[in-house]
Order: sequence, then structure tokens, then C-alpha cells
Amino acid sequence: MDKKSTSLYVRLMSYLIYSLLSAAISTAILGYIIRFVYLKITLPSSVNYLYVYLYKNYGFWNLFFIGTIMLTVIYYSLAIKKMASYFKLISDSVQQLSEGQFDVAIPVMKHGGLGLFAQNINSMEEQLKSLIEEEKRAVQSKNELVTNVSHDLRTPLTSIIGYLRLIEEDEYRDEVELRYFVTIAYDKSKRLNRMVNDLFEFTKINNRDVALKRMRFNINELLKQLSAQFNPELRIAGMSIEIKSPPADIMIEADPDKLMRVFENLISNAIKYGREGKKIELIVEENEQYAVVKVVNYGKAIPANAIPHIFNRLYRAEKSRSDETGGTGLGLAIAKGIVELHQGEITVSSNETETIFQVHLPLPMDH
Repeated sequence: MDKKSTSLYVRLMSYLIYSLLSAAISTAILGYIIRFVYLKITLPSSVNYLYVYLYKNYGFWNLFFIGTIMLTVIYYSLAIKKMASYFKLISDSVQQLSEGQFDVAIPVMKHGGLGLFAQNINSMEEQLKSLIEEEKRAVQSKNELVTNVSHDLRTPLTSIIGYLRLIEEDEYRDEVELRYFVTIAYDKSKRLNRMVNDLFEFTKINNRDVALKRMRFNINELLKQLSAQFNPELRIAGMSIEIKSPPADIMIEADPDKLMRVFENLISNAIKYGREGKKIELIVEENEQYAVVKVVNYGKAIPANAIPHIFNRLYRAEKSRSDETGGTGLGLAIAKGIVELHQGEITVSSNETETIFQVHLPLPMDH
């Protein structure tokens, strides 16, 4: 029996004991009064006969016992009347909750365990309302996801079908234009493939259906390898990349392939939106608990109203859906999911001077 049930049980038992004691005292006093009246005052013969009959046939103690029981029932009923009304209020409120009415607020009163019971029901009501609102947001988010993905997939698919139709119907001037049509269709196919892969990856990460292949490695070396891979894109964009890290190795236990995906997304974003700054900096730091990697670019600032939503799926600070800057809209959401799978954190800050994405990754216990 828990504390709340015990409190209610104690309260009911105390009411019963008080009612029993009060009834016994009342019965004794009433019996004394009746006895006094019988001896001192001349009563009607019918009343006199009833008194003599009951007294002789049942005796004093039996009459005392019967009177006490009757008064105990009366007193106890009066004592718990308010509690019974409060219990009915709680019962009616629970019935309303079961019918989907979540605007019920039970007043919390001190009636043994019932007050705590009412408080728990109010708390449950708030939790149910919160869960329902969360479910509504999830449904809305899912609908938005389907709508946005449908739009994003339709755009390159329409182009592919259009150019293939031109080729199928021989609507091209020469082989040069034919190759041009094929090249565009091929590029759009690759974009469509990237989008589908991103969508599958996001779904798996969002559902936590990802098995991390953890190993110990030097985060500095991973970033050096990744920077080298971006050299062609950096040359085309007229940008450079610089790694600033302490001389000592910073070892972490993580899935290097998954973290490679995180920093690929962050560096790709820095190239897309930071070309005006001409450079990207990868700054590696270490504190007692985390290895911290900062990806810094010096392009346009992210709008302040976009910062809270920047890691949301399919959110774009720039609303354009062009191939050049639109992307799939899932890159940062995927990065956030991967970092959280590693019990880490990713944040962003931006001003007119610089935009910084910070990734915090836990260090091994024995670092």
C-alpha cells in the first residue's frame, strides 16, 4: 500500500473511530436523559410501556450497543459526506477525461489521499494535452515532409523526363545538343539519387535505426583527410580551408564514417554560403569532457529568425530551391541526428562577420 492510499485509509479510519466514540458518548448521555425523565416525570402510558418493554427485553447493554451502532452510521455518513462529494467530483472529471475533454481542472483539497489523487489527475491531464499537441505537430511535420519531398523529387524528375522525351522524339539539332540533353538528364539523375539517399539516411537516423561502428581514432587526422577531398570544390569556389588544432592528438571513440558525413555536410554548407569570405576554418579544441570542432565561414550571416530552425528537416534559411543552393534540406538534420547518436551536441551562431557550427563529441573516459 503506497503513501497516498495509506493517507486515505488513515483518514477514513479516523472518521470511523471519532464517529464510534461520539456515538457511544451520545448514546450514554441519551440513555441517562431517558432514565432521568422516566424517574422524575410522569409519562404517557404508551411511552412508559415502550420504555419498560425495551429495557426488560433487551437490557441496558444491548440497547446501548444498538444505539451506538445507529449513531455511528449517522455520524460517519455526515463525516464523509464532503469527502464523498469530492470523490464524485474526481470521478466525474475522470469520466470527462475519458471522453476526450481535456479542459478539466480539479481543485486540490486536503481530503486524505484524494487531494493527491486529484493533483495526479491534473498532472495526467496536462501530460495528455502535451502528448496530443506533440502528436498533432508530428502529423503536421510528417505532412510537410511528404509535401516538401514530393516537390523536391518532382523537380529533377520532371527535368529528366523532359529531356529524355526530347531525345526519344529526336527533337535535337545535332549530336552536340543530344550530348547536352544527356548530360543534363544525367546530372539531374545524380541529384535525384542524392536526394533519395538523404531521405533514407534521415529516416534511419530519425528512427534511431543506425548501428554505430565505434573505434578510437584521431579527430585531427579525419579532418585533414576530409579537407583534402574538398580541394577540387574549393578551387572552383575560389576558397581555401585551414585547420587549426593543438599539436597533440585528440582521440575520440566514434564511428568515423558517420562523423565524416557530419563534417562533409558542414563544409559543403560553408562552401555554398560562405564564398564571399574566401576561406573556411576548422578549429579543433579540447576540454575536460568534449572534443570541440568548429566549422567557420565568413560569408553572409544566417538570419536570426532562421537560427532556431536551422537543424529542422527540409528547412532552408534561403527559401530558393535551386540546385546550386537549395540542396535536399536534410543535410543539417542528418548531421544533428548523427551527433546526437554519439551523445554529442551541435550548435550554430552567426553574425555579419562569421558563421560558426560547433560540434561537441564526448571524449573517452580514459582520455
